[in-house]
Amino acid sequence: MNDEQDDDWFTERMQGVAGVTFKVTRRLHQEQSAFQRIEVFESAHHGRVLVLDDCIMLTELDEFIYHEMLTHVAAQALPRPRRALVVGGGDGGLAGELLRYPDLEVTVAEIDERVVRVSQEFFPAVARSFDDPRVTLAVGDGARLLAGATPASLDLVLVDSTDPVGPATTLVTEDFYQAAARALRADGVFVAQTQSPFYHAEEIRQIYARLGRAFARTWMFWAVCPSYPGFFWTFCFASQSLDPLAATPPLDLHRRWGLRYYTAEVHRAAFALPPFAQDCLPEGHPQRR
Repeated sequence: MNDEQDDDWFTERMQGVAGVTFKVTRRLHQEQSAFQRIEVFESAHHGRVLVLDDCIMLTELDEFIYHEMLTHVAAQALPRPRRALVVGGGDGGLAGELLRYPDLEVTVAEIDERVVRVSQEFFPAVARSFDDPRVTLAVGDGARLLAGATPASLDLVLVDSTDPVGPATTLVTEDFYQAAARALRADGVFVAQTQSPFYHAEEIRQIYARLGRAFARTWMFWAVCPSYPGFFWTFCFASQSLDPLAATPPLDLHRRWGLRYYTAEVHRAAFALPPFAQDCLPEGHPQRR
């Protein structure tokens, strides 16, 4: 493993037609776990970068965007969330944002414990949430844990997974969404990342079709994530009863909590979809006009 090369670059390739490329200033770690290849490198501009199976998971420069949006769009729609399950999320970023809610207890179900340990070593500011007593790490299959959860026992289910290949394919099935719906309270919320409409339009359409058979109400929202292919990254919000646009986040929340992307205004704007993103939704979806 070379420490430093002037001409060292990392590229995440997207479907053989495009990619995201970072200049590598130092390779810090690489290993093959029981589930995936894990790499960490220092980049010239984005800080440290975590890569799983050649896919960028987070960079120090912009991880806050993904973690703030996936957490607060969901949590701010609930009056007082108390129990959350994160499926995946081994870097600790989502758990860290959830800990801003004082009454919330968080379980992180991560199938690969090595992701947690590598994150604690190389991304301590993100992974420090695992040191909090309100966070429980459950190493194992999150889909199986969710399927066995007590009905109506959760307020939030958040899926922070790799792209849906290998073990992660179970996380975009109708069975998984039905299990989440059973585990959530009637006014609970399910959220997940749903990739880029530029490269995954058909996959997104299928996800919303399956979600619609498990939840009464579904929405797409989005954020600009510069480290992910396409930059325009989508997320799903699903509930049996809640409307995320009825949420009223405090106007000064970002200042009180030191948030750098999520605000009350961004919350509402994230559900305004340009036509090309609407086209990724199934026919008849209320956001498709």
